[in-house]
Amino acid sequence: MSARGETWGAVLVLAVAFAAACSTPTAPDPPPAVAAPAPSLSGVASAIVELTNVERRNGGLADLRAEARLMHAAQLQADQVASLRRLEHVLPEAAYPAPADRLAAAGYAWRAYGENLASGQRSASEAVTDWMSSPGHRANIMNGTFTEIGIGYATDSTGRPYYVQVFGTPR
Repeated sequence: MSARGETWGAVLVLAVAFAAACSTPTAPDPPPAVAAPAPSLSGVASAIVELTNVERRNGGLADLRAEARLMHAAQLQADQVASLRRLEHVLPEAAYPAPADRLAAAGYAWRAYGENLASGQRSASEAVTDWMSSPGHRANIMNGTFTEIGIGYATDSTGRPYYVQVFGTPR
């Protein structure tokens, strides 16, 4: 091939590449709408533990320590209330009907326990704010007897969030 043939070959390759880059191909179907990612359990749990401990510090109390078995008990209840779409401490038809049943299933030997439930709040911060505005829930958060905490979070089939705090004092 002559030098002139090589030059035209290179020009042709560049022209094809340029045309391909500039052409407007048929756009693919748009991807389906993606909902904003749901908050992760660990993110929600961490936020609620921290916000709860801020409230306790403001009240002159020691921080609560996140405890794995209490986290499990709280998650059992969060899953149950979200599944049944009922915010109740005792759910007779559930696998773990009462708080003591959930604590036993999680293997937590307790001397004292408490449970807070919330639903519909858009964030961990809103859940803690609502609990602090309710005398009974606030009493659990500010109870100096409790030394440990577990958090559960779940959403129902409509996306409604459910939050659970389980407080404990081990034996």
